Amino acid sequence: AVVSTQSTGEEQNFRKSPHNASVPSTKYLSTPSSWTVYLHPDYPGALIVKGAFSSGGLANLLSTVLLDYPAGFKPNQNESGDHVRSNLSCLGTVYPEGRSYWSTDDSQGNPLIDKLRWISTGYHFDWTLREYREGFKSPFPEDLADIGRNVIDSLNICNDLKPDSAIVNYYHPGDTLSFHTDELEWDLTKPLVSISLGLPGILCVGGTTRSHPPLSLLLTHGDIVILSGDSRLAYHAVPKVFNSYDVRTCQHKGSFGSKEEVVSAGGAGWISQFVDGLSSERLEKIDESLAAGDIREKIRKFLPRTRMNISIRQVEKYQ
Repeated sequence: AVVSTQSTGEEQNFRKSPHNASVPSTKYLSTPSSWTVYLHPDYPGALIVKGAFSSGGLANLLSTVLLDYPAGFKPNQNESGDHVRSNLSCLGTVYPEGRSYWSTDDSQGNPLIDKLRWISTGYHFDWTLREYREGFKSPFPEDLADIGRNVIDSLNICNDLKPDSAIVNYYHPGDTLSFHTDELEWDLTKPLVSISLGLPGILCVGGTTRSHPPLSLLLTHGDIVILSGDSRLAYHAVPKVFNSYDVRTCQHKGSFGSKEEVVSAGGAGWISQFVDGLSSERLEKIDESLAAGDIREKIRKFLPRTRMNISIRQVEKYQ
């Protein structure tokens, strides 16, 4: 059963969570009093936030994920890096100076941007040793730190979050992420902040053991999920990425009642406005080999088949 918090009727078993309305709007976020925040009594510490981003703030964040982070890994950069790491850079796949993943193909002629699966910044996770380690990090973007801090502060979860690591996942329809728990950060008392961009997808959130039945949530462009408190170590997974932004029909069963409901995934009308709003100067700085219009068209084709997720966290224990 898929639970949507976009229901026009009563959200059974969900209830709105209090938030700190005194926190002002920021470069990315709207005033918290305009947010819609949900939690579930059987999953304490798991919150879903809708409407947190201003339209301009969401566009700015998306452009960073599409343009700046993929351009962050430079040829001949050492392992720890001054910018970001990616699944491609870990394999030694880089692009020529002055170009980007948008204009570079692999040896079989496939665009590298279609093979991009993750990018990390701040503390990098070593997937071979399965650990974070001191010194294996790059400067953490202050914009991501501000988003993480302001979301958590606005929801009265804690007032001392110091985000220092993030991973951006790039999914396509057919991609999945199996159940796992984020348990290798050095400070497990600090919440995870997860931001959905692009195509809608299903997030399953369970408990701290695999036996706890999971809650399935439909997440759309701009939604935020927080795992805190009792849910900080909850198992979670992404079993499905939808292949369009069209409305979906979801069957609600069990404790959420038995009814069929039309759920809006937001539509794809925003894509053209977003792409057309990207400045030519910025696009041409990212990739000198392509005209701005060519990059716009590549992005216009990329967004209808891509879901992105930014997971912001604090790794280090600070005094």
